[in-house]
Amino acid sequence: MEIKEILHILRHKRHDWMNQIQLVQGYASMDKMERVKEHLYQIIEQSEHERRLLNSGAEDFTLWLLTFNWSHSHYQLTYLLDRDVDLSSHDEQLTAYAEKVITVLDEHSSSDELYEGFIHFLITNEKIEINWSWNGEFKDTADLANKLTNDEGMTAFVDHHHELKINCKLE
Repeated sequence: MEIKEILHILRHKRHDWMNQIQLVQGYASMDKMERVKEHLYQIIEQSEHERRLLNSGAEDFTLWLLTFNWSHSHYQLTYLLDRDVDLSSHDEQLTAYAEKVITVLDEHSSSDELYEGFIHFLITNEKIEINWSWNGEFKDTADLANKLTNDEGMTAFVDHHHELKINCKLE
């Protein structure tokens, strides 16, 4: 990675932190201490999930996920990694699948809609299960789900609330 890329990432991260600090400051200036506490709790939780992701050993996937929202204007993606896990042996597979998901979503999305996504990593002793969900109006949902389902343990469907659900099992 070049110095310019690193500085670009650091600028975005600093901007994100300033937004968080300004929200806390705003709540405090309005004497809304309950909101200050809630927001600080959210910041701590988010930082803990980020720490787990950064320590997962999946360097390419971590970089992809941490920079995703900065480079995709009509997608907003959050994640939950609720325990420490070694993803290093799955890094290439996770990154390839994440890029495929976005490529397929781009084919079935509208540029004037904001799609909100969430990734939940479920970790057991034997396997890692990754559940994605995306909210928004997608085009040709049957084709979308079909393109995101494969023989490698990945399945997708769109429910009646227009929520795309994707499940991926890693062993």
